[in-house]
Amino acid sequence: HPTDQLKIKLLLDEKIKGNRIVGLEARIEPGHVHQLHIHENEYVLVYSQSGKCLVTIGKTTRTISPKTMMFIPPKVPHRFYNKFSAPWEGIAFAIGTNKKINNIWMEN
Repeated sequence: HPTDQLKIKLLLDEKIKGNRIVGLEARIEPGHVHQLHIHENEYVLVYSQSGKCLVTIGKTTRTISPKTMMFIPPKVPHRFYNKFSAPWEGIAFAIGTNKKINNIWMEN
């Protein structure tokens, strides 16, 4: 399953006037991929804490270093690929969902 490659820890889960914001710690081990997917209803902010990761958001791919913030609007395909030798760790906040976050996978 695609989520087997991503370790997460729930940091925040607050309802905000019918919606909510969910905060997660994420870790991707060297050589692992959090496969291409979209979120139907969530805006996602990702803050890179340590390590490097090759990140694709829409049609743009670049290497993300620590202390970098990424913004992913709803329905925009994105992928995280740790092709480096150290784990990548970050914090993600999904904003605007009123139910469980639903990843729609675009590759196997």
